[in-house]
Amino acid sequence: MKFLSFAFIAWLAFTAASSAAGLAGDWKGTWTKDGDTLPVTVRFEKSGSAYSGTFDSDALQVAGISLADVSDTDGRVHWSLKGDRSTTDFDGTLDGDALAGAFVEGSTHGTFTLARADLPAVTIDSHDVTFADGSVTLAGTLLMPKAAGLHPAVVFVHGSGPEGRSANKYLAQEFAQSGMAALIFDQRGVGGSSGDWQKAGFDALADDALAAIRFLRAQEGIDPARVGIYGQSQGGMIAAVVAARDGHLAFVIASAAAGIAPDDVERFSVENSIGWKNLPPADRKDADAYVQAVIDVGYRGKPRAKLDALAATLKTRSWYFAAPPPADFYWTISRQLALFQPWVWWRQVNAPVLLVYGGHDERVPPVKSADAIRAALSAGTNPPVRLQYYPDADHAFTIVDPAKKGGWPKKEEDYAAVLTGWALKASTH
Repeated sequence: MKFLSFAFIAWLAFTAASSAAGLAGDWKGTWTKDGDTLPVTVRFEKSGSAYSGTFDSDALQVAGISLADVSDTDGRVHWSLKGDRSTTDFDGTLDGDALAGAFVEGSTHGTFTLARADLPAVTIDSHDVTFADGSVTLAGTLLMPKAAGLHPAVVFVHGSGPEGRSANKYLAQEFAQSGMAALIFDQRGVGGSSGDWQKAGFDALADDALAAIRFLRAQEGIDPARVGIYGQSQGGMIAAVVAARDGHLAFVIASAAAGIAPDDVERFSVENSIGWKNLPPADRKDADAYVQAVIDVGYRGKPRAKLDALAATLKTRSWYFAAPPPADFYWTISRQLALFQPWVWWRQVNAPVLLVYGGHDERVPPVKSADAIRAALSAGTNPPVRLQYYPDADHAFTIVDPAKKGGWPKKEEDYAAVLTGWALKASTH
């Protein structure tokens, strides 16, 4: 009789378990398009006969991004990745511990290769939580370092639109792995949170963040004196309101935050979106008049007649975009934003501040905003301020200079390390 080695027996057991698991489990590999390879981790779960999935990518700086329409039909696997403007469909073949196939996004085609993976042990704890801001229930996730003792912590403030907790999950994990607890939560009316973000002004959104801070300070393992906030884009503007109202934050990180009047920011953003600088002089003049009409209606409450008249005249132009219909929430939010004066709030901030900007920000004028915020801080409580500037990056800190043709976007690699390192130092007594 022949005896099998323990290693061979273990291999047989693993192979049998992998085959029985089917699609469910952890997978590592690559997605490739235009000759550019992206390392990814994909996780599939099965509940009854239904599958769900998520993917992570350090290169894209995303984690826990949901996959839709996941299915496994006799080894023929399908899932979709649905973005704001496009959907990518993946179709492949499952063969034991290998999963490979192709994906399509519009006219772009690519391939993927994944292998079943035994991922390293998780170094942070993560659990779902709920807390209240008045009648609104907010649902989120608290990520904690596993080490014992009291930890500094950070609350993530939402950007504009229907932002869920997954938008900040990657960065929250980076904070937690560095030794700092992180609380991320769904925007009002998104995911597990009640309420309606479309009807919420900056005051209400700041109140939500303040409720998150109170909740976090009360949690076991959190040092209540070392809690700070992080906000990107609109979240960076709201961060100033939160810091001014709280008065006891350990730090404030404002990333791509507008520091000038909201209507000037809107003009800058819209003109960039239509390529205003590259238009011929005559088109540039007409586009400027049209954008100004949109802003006059949205931010100054002027009648819509001039805007509608310009739209009828200019609608055949290549740069033209249709203004939102009268009942759209855009107009409500614009009128609320028109009253917001960021410099008033920044003058009241007494916590250390980290300002982060990309030189090619197409939504917020980076130099003007940074200068305005620093001037407001120095005219007020004059806290320590650091400016981190990425000259080649855009609003989302994707590198755009030099321009990249095809493939996957490239992020500023040290973004998370800079933020976590500064926050840990700022929150040290």
